[in-house]
Amino acid sequence: MALESISLMDNLVKVALFVVVQALVYVILSSSSNLFSQNRLRSFNSFKLARSASINRILAAVSDLPTGSTTAD
Repeated sequence: MALESISLMDNLVKVALFVVVQALVYVILSSSSNLFSQNRLRSFNSFKLARSASINRILAAVSDLPTGSTTAD
């Protein structure tokens, strides 16, 4: 019986610590970034622009590569 109560107490402590850590992460993220702000659409647009710019750079690099090889028979 005593062993079960210790195991239950350990589990409750772990759950409580998990909740505290998650709350701290939320507080830190909400105060240091605009992830949870009201202007979410604006932040998502900036990610799309950055992604499309990097894709454009990759496509430009690939388009500069020679295509195939020419062999004389």
